[in-house]
Amino acid sequence: MTARQRAILHLLVEEYIKTKAPVPSARLAEGLGLSPALARYELIALEEMGYLTKPHASAGRVPTRQGFRQYSLSLLPPKPLPESVQERLERALSGAKEPEAFLVKVAVGLSGYPALLRLRPRKTPKVLQVHLSPLGEGTLAVFVLEGGRVKEARLPLALSPERLREAEAVLAGPFSELPPPPRGLEDLFAHLARALNAGLSLSYREGLAEALKEPEAQNPGFLERLVQLYEAGGEEVLTPPGRVDVRVGEVEGLAQVQAGFAKGEWLGELTLIGPMRMRYPEALSVALGLTQVYTGVHAG
Repeated sequence: MTARQRAILHLLVEEYIKTKAPVPSARLAEGLGLSPALARYELIALEEMGYLTKPHASAGRVPTRQGFRQYSLSLLPPKPLPESVQERLERALSGAKEPEAFLVKVAVGLSGYPALLRLRPRKTPKVLQVHLSPLGEGTLAVFVLEGGRVKEARLPLALSPERLREAEAVLAGPFSELPPPPRGLEDLFAHLARALNAGLSLSYREGLAEALKEPEAQNPGFLERLVQLYEAGGEEVLTPPGRVDVRVGEVEGLAQVQAGFAKGEWLGELTLIGPMRMRYPEALSVALGLTQVYTGVHAG
């Protein structure tokens, strides 16, 4: 891609984000001081490269997933929030009774997108015992952890008492990772691993109603996918501390801006979720800036 093609693509993406409508070649030619013929020529080239598409014969063009991705990645590293804003946020955060809940509320307010904060301990505590009890339509798992903590989980698997006792015998601790499962109990151990990870993690969500303001929310499929992502909380692996990622279209029609961080004994990740037509500059700055405020790291 040439520098001129990149400038055309970026202007087109920005216009599409603002107007929510296909962008005509005349607008791009005017914005970049190009002749209409040259602008059309470069747009055809970008379309052939997969960055743009033309919804209708007489309409302008819109970015593809590849186009949004190229544009969003060009914004890394993000611009930091103004120092004055960071200082005000630090004062507000220091006085908050629940800093994590406050953080996601601020993320929603600044970005206009649903926000998800996930925290996970750096070091997984040892499991001392696992008790398994049959329920009506599943299994109750009770994890006894070092330090006297107890975590419970209801698993959607119904097994005989004999098979549960067999599993308990293998799960006699202490251990830091689940031992290999006996034959025929692979599903049970997979559910136990997920339940244990979820039980050790903390999550905070806010702002799902913001998604209803987006035109894409008129599509039931888009809304269903967004709600599923919002509730599920993303993948088990967190973004590494200090890193900001953009994930465009990995879930159809959606974009995620994620910032990883470390604070004390915890690793964490702040995620903003929106349509692929996301306001990436603002979202990236908010995700980075808030994690810097939360961890006490100044952008300078």
